[in-house]
Amino acid sequence: MNNYIPINKAVNPVCIYQGYEPLINKTLGVDEMIYGFDGTPSDYATCTGAPEMFIKVERDGLYYFGVEADDEGYLSLAGELLCGKKGDPPNGKLSLETGSRFLKTGYYKVALSYTNNAYTPVSNNAAAFNVTMDREPIQEGKYEGNSTMKREFSPSPKIKLWTLEKESTITCEPSKNVEFEFEKPEPVTTEEEGNSQTKNTPVNIVVTVCKDETENVWRCRVVSASGGATAVVRTGSFIDALLTPPTNEEDCIMAVNDLNGYQSGEGLGIWHTAEASLAHEEHHRRQWEDAYKFYWKHLKLQGKIGRENSFLR
Repeated sequence: MNNYIPINKAVNPVCIYQGYEPLINKTLGVDEMIYGFDGTPSDYATCTGAPEMFIKVERDGLYYFGVEADDEGYLSLAGELLCGKKGDPPNGKLSLETGSRFLKTGYYKVALSYTNNAYTPVSNNAAAFNVTMDREPIQEGKYEGNSTMKREFSPSPKIKLWTLEKESTITCEPSKNVEFEFEKPEPVTTEEEGNSQTKNTPVNIVVTVCKDETENVWRCRVVSASGGATAVVRTGSFIDALLTPPTNEEDCIMAVNDLNGYQSGEGLGIWHTAEASLAHEEHHRRQWEDAYKFYWKHLKLQGKIGRENSFLR
């Protein structure tokens, strides 16, 4: 079946995992294992999954996802890796990695994988795996201490998983205009040294196909198009004049000169503010948003995707 199926094209959807418990609850004394939630029985998983599993999106919008694992777990959405937590040392304890996507209403195919590495003695080896999905940013659990068994999972809602009997026969409908959605995750502030930075995230285009009976071809239809940019503010390379104001005349003069210099493009000085860096990075993020939306519209990319991906039955 397709990676994306509209709500009205899904035949006999069945929820196979309601998300009442983590996919693998915290368990001690576990051997090394690799588990793919493909329908294979497991002594530890609360959901065996299925060869083809889907999430259900009931409203258009930005959705947030999280993966918690001890040791290693991944979530793929519509055939692409969305987020995952590596288990390389010292990351063999329960912790969180997140991701987000703008999604249209419908069913999206997902794949889950989990790995528990071998440790000695096995009696001290823990397993844990949890995947969350929410309209709000994923909340962190309590990840303090050296033992997974003493850590707590995220309080965000757990992902729900569905199976579908089949996708109903699709006949072509006129292509509908799809606006490019720009994703803006919350900025991250860190005490690291170095320059603050804004980075774009890859464009994510979800498509489905439909049969054009008149022309006897299958046509591609764009369902959603999204991309975004992340902003990181690093505060370790300057003294924040708002948090730690200058206390003498010399420092006051230097702070004013540094801040005026930054405003006129001279770069970062000894004195600075996190707010100034954030405003700067948000400016770059608006540039990415303008560029994404401009090229999507004026290069008519939606139409090109539809024309260049039509094929004979």
